[in-house]
Amino acid sequence: MLISQRLTEVAAATIALSSAVTSAADESNTCLLYLAESTIPNAGLGMFTGVPVKEDHLLGRVGDAAFATVDQDWHISPATGTLSKHSGDYHWPLTNYDWNAPDIGMDDEAEDVSVTVTGFGAAPNCHFSLLNVDEHAATYDAAGLDRYTSPGAGAITPWWNRTSTALRDIAAGSELYVDYGPSWFTSRDGHFQLVPLASSYEKALEFLKAYGKMLVGTDSPDDLVEDKMMIGDEVQKDLWDIIKTHPYVSRERQALPETHKDGIRAIKAGDIMTVEVENSIRSLEYLEEHGKCVDNIVPQQSTIPHAGRGAFATRVIPKGGLVAPAPLVHIADKSKTKMYAETKGPTGNIIRDEEKVVHKQIILNYCFGHPNSTLLLFPYSSNVVYINHHSTEYNAKVRWTNDFNSFHHKDWLEKSVDFLEDQWTAGLMLEYVATRDIQPGEEVFIDYGEEWQTAWDEHVKKWEPTSKESDYNNLTWWTEKRETGNGDPITAYELNNDQDIPIRTWAEQQTNPYPHSLRMRCYANTNHDAAYLFTPKTTPVYRRPFDEDVDMAMDGEEYHMADCQVRERYERGEDDSSDDSSDDNEYQITHKHLYVVEIDVEKTVDDVTSFHEHYIMTDVPWSAIKFMEKPYTSDIFLKNAFRHEIKLPDEIFPKSWMNFSEEQKQKAKWYELW
Repeated sequence: MLISQRLTEVAAATIALSSAVTSAADESNTCLLYLAESTIPNAGLGMFTGVPVKEDHLLGRVGDAAFATVDQDWHISPATGTLSKHSGDYHWPLTNYDWNAPDIGMDDEAEDVSVTVTGFGAAPNCHFSLLNVDEHAATYDAAGLDRYTSPGAGAITPWWNRTSTALRDIAAGSELYVDYGPSWFTSRDGHFQLVPLASSYEKALEFLKAYGKMLVGTDSPDDLVEDKMMIGDEVQKDLWDIIKTHPYVSRERQALPETHKDGIRAIKAGDIMTVEVENSIRSLEYLEEHGKCVDNIVPQQSTIPHAGRGAFATRVIPKGGLVAPAPLVHIADKSKTKMYAETKGPTGNIIRDEEKVVHKQIILNYCFGHPNSTLLLFPYSSNVVYINHHSTEYNAKVRWTNDFNSFHHKDWLEKSVDFLEDQWTAGLMLEYVATRDIQPGEEVFIDYGEEWQTAWDEHVKKWEPTSKESDYNNLTWWTEKRETGNGDPITAYELNNDQDIPIRTWAEQQTNPYPHSLRMRCYANTNHDAAYLFTPKTTPVYRRPFDEDVDMAMDGEEYHMADCQVRERYERGEDDSSDDSSDDNEYQITHKHLYVVEIDVEKTVDDVTSFHEHYIMTDVPWSAIKFMEKPYTSDIFLKNAFRHEIKLPDEIFPKSWMNFSEEQKQKAKWYELW
């Protein structure tokens, strides 16, 4: 669970956050980040920087929160088949905002992990010729909540501070673009017009050069002046309109500038990017008038016990002023957050037990909803998920935005939930506004509603701490053990980045074990040319030296890796020149030991027959042995962890969305399941 934990980043981020909040009154009141209409036509919202940002510098004040949705297809699928949200088999629009779990450092949370990231993980657009944001892994930190002392354990996402930095120097007013990856668009060609990929701009520029030659009869961009044009401006405009609106759509055509004048500018500049960059910048006056500032709050340790992090004001927010905008992703059926116990299916396969709801996805705690509706609304703007509840001392409230018509569809407030279930892109926006003056450094609260308060009070009353003595899989137990012991590294991140400490052998681990929440994995290519005429009756054993070119080669987009155990450790010979520096090791220090590891691999003959192979690999370097967290051991999987939606107040919750009456709730045993 902590494979991407950066302990030094946590400390640095905490210091930076404290500094940002306490010194906000003395700093310029300039907004660092805005939401505004994108400069890409028909792309909805975009994110813009309000200040110039140097290459590699942090965008905004802090990174964003990340949420793991785990094994969802399995929990949704019936006994008779498998459903996939990525195929649209059920309504889960957050699929359009999901990130690859390995990129966020969250792939070890469970067998199947989808990651939703707020802020830079959801608000910016992608423009392959203008990418200017570099995104990093999230940090695991449960904000002081643990399963032994806090009823809040498992009720918050422990993944936070997923930072975004500038890929290059960025001018103030620039729209910010992240890399969705080509497959995000190619897999959605039915939903979007063919979006240009990086290669599309090269071919588009070739077309522009031919177009320029047609206008003046030469290849020289300098000749593209009005008195040398063979056709007039109006005819050029009409011709360009034909080019841009021709029924045959291609990515290359979509990469062409919007106007004929921009096309000529691109020819003169020698690339399309120069023109696109200029067109992607909005004036600060425009952003102040038409945009919404998203850096009025930052996360810090909450003043509310057991709440984890809270949202704190970075500047004075006057009564009625904007705390934060909150664009929303709608989820038509809240039952899609349910997690079920296992049972055997009709063919002996493991399926969900529809009679036993054992948990709900963590993202439910951050969604708005209503007792009389199946609808959930997830706010994805930066830091709004940290705004905590206070039933009496709240200083903010939510309301529907009254502008941003290019994004917020007011007519959806009159539509049914069935209508929303057919909409796969976000199109609603709330605003958090101050109900009184809020001072810099003051925590922001809203009222989550009476139902939430009742559920929390009941949870606290029934909550019982986990027994440390029986909880060896959880990292908290090992953290406490280290504090009273020898201070050895205990997280995967620490162990994978400390080359000075030898990796313990299996024998050494009998008296000095690694945390039970970890597993050891080795780079090892166990595919081989050996052919079996029949299924082996005994376990075949293969002994060979480690081969970096074979064992650390990628298989498609993944590496060959297998669970392993270290059997022997010995020092490198003086003539051993093998490089133990991986791309992940920026210091390139040579570890002084080599290892003998053992690996057991299950091979499948057919759907019902399998056998095991045993590998003994010698001369294995430190860089080929990695520690990873075992799945399902973080606090979000605690079965007694609190789950409840935030109530959207009655006065602003549309009646057309109230699709679940009291009678229906009783009939469906709503209270038993929810």
